Amino acid sequence: MVRRRDGSLGRHGAVVTFPVPAPPATARTLDVGGTPGRAGPDTVTWPLAGAYARVRGDLPERALIAIAARTTASRGRPAVRPPAGYAVVSRGPYRPPAIHEIRYGSADLGEQATLGGGLTFTGVARGGGFEDRLYATPGAVGGLVGGRPAVVSMALGGNAALAWEPAPGVVAYVGYSGSSPGGGTVAALHRLAQRARPLDAGQWRAARPSTADQTNEPG
Repeated sequence: MVRRRDGSLGRHGAVVTFPVPAPPATARTLDVGGTPGRAGPDTVTWPLAGAYARVRGDLPERALIAIAARTTASRGRPAVRPPAGYAVVSRGPYRPPAIHEIRYGSADLGEQATLGGGLTFTGVARGGGFEDRLYATPGAVGGLVGGRPAVVSMALGGNAALAWEPAPGVVAYVGYSGSSPGGGTVAALHRLAQRARPLDAGQWRAARPSTADQTNEPG
């Protein structure tokens, strides 16, 4: 994940993913450091190390091209030398090996009037795919959670979720499935986020979580 100096989760940055499927042959052609690439909505895709790589973000196209031109790959992993004014904030797999998530009844949390009678979910995950989805499905500025900039998006599942970054490359979120989002939704998610607390490994095991083997596609 690459960000501008003033960047934060899902804002003023980009995610480089490798490998990815080939871009559509009808996509607009552009130059990536002497290599022909293809442009898409907020993306640049180009050939790299016998496959294709993609950079997606909310930056100007010239910045996405500059990041792409400074990307190499070795042993199946991309490496970026960020342009001036940008920094690599995290490296890791697109899909996290595990997602730790807890679900509650929204009524049990006292938020049924705003969120409806469905479920509230909260979790923590790693992996660039979550931020990539935030760029693919733009959300809204969500204020601060614990002093960290947050975003409100439907990219993490449910009707809406409030997501923030406790540490680079780590996404924490609170979301819900229930009533359609309304004027009080973000405030309700903020109230729940303020009540959230991290669990260490022992506390998580003591909760006796169930395990589901699946592909952890972000969102």
